[in-house]
Amino acid sequence: MSKLIRIELIKLLNYTSFKIILGLHLLLFLLVVFVSSQIDITVPGFDTTNLFRFPHIWSYFTWIASWFNLLLAILVIMVAGNEFSYKTFRQHVIDGLSRAELLGGKLIVILMIALYAFLLVLLSGFVYGIIFTSGVSPGDIISGMHILFVYFLQTIAFMVTGLLIVLLLRNNALSIIIFILLRFPVEPVIRSFFPHYMRPFFPMKSIGSLTPIPEFLSIASDTSFETADGANALTLSEMGLVAQTLPLWGEVLLASAYTLLFGGLALLIIKRRNL
Repeated sequence: MSKLIRIELIKLLNYTSFKIILGLHLLLFLLVVFVSSQIDITVPGFDTTNLFRFPHIWSYFTWIASWFNLLLAILVIMVAGNEFSYKTFRQHVIDGLSRAELLGGKLIVILMIALYAFLLVLLSGFVYGIIFTSGVSPGDIISGMHILFVYFLQTIAFMVTGLLIVLLLRNNALSIIIFILLRFPVEPVIRSFFPHYMRPFFPMKSIGSLTPIPEFLSIASDTSFETADGANALTLSEMGLVAQTLPLWGEVLLASAYTLLFGGLALLIIKRRNL
């Protein structure tokens, strides 16, 4: 394990594009968070500053961070694709690494990138939450933090999908294009031909649904909206503005299954194809 980590770090730290894309990811996330924090809209029933208070900040920040998972997947595609372009996969096998270890090295890279993204959201959410929340209690901070681990799974799932695509195609540019097209419009168009109850089970849909848009109307104001029967239940999904999806535990299980499936297919490909 330590040998694989050293090998991957040596390659990554000398890969300029890796540092540029990772820096771009960091800059874009922090920029969007900062700009949105400066927008102050307060009307009856709506207050944007609540989005930056505990515990709502966790769902809001993971939703924003999910916008940039595309960059992380592209990063993995480029890193893995370069192994074919520069024939380093072949050289590693000659030097004594097994094909399973080749894939293991890329999975380590994926875990490191996912950990970076997790810590970015955690630290920035903690800082903004402390600033915007008055009378912070440990319970407020911890509440809703489970979504961070769901986001961690989502980043891994998207990157493993990108890894599988580049192992199949062995071409960085084509793999990036195919990955983007799969997210939109290819899979959404294919889903449209299936019944509504089947659509949440598609790969990109299930993975993307792990960090849904926050229920802005239900968390944006200290004054709760009420339905006709007096229940505090005015959410986007209940209003019919957002399609119903699987429960969170169902999304997690489905995304985990796709991640394991794609990882298994990646191992099969790297074991059977000529490097």
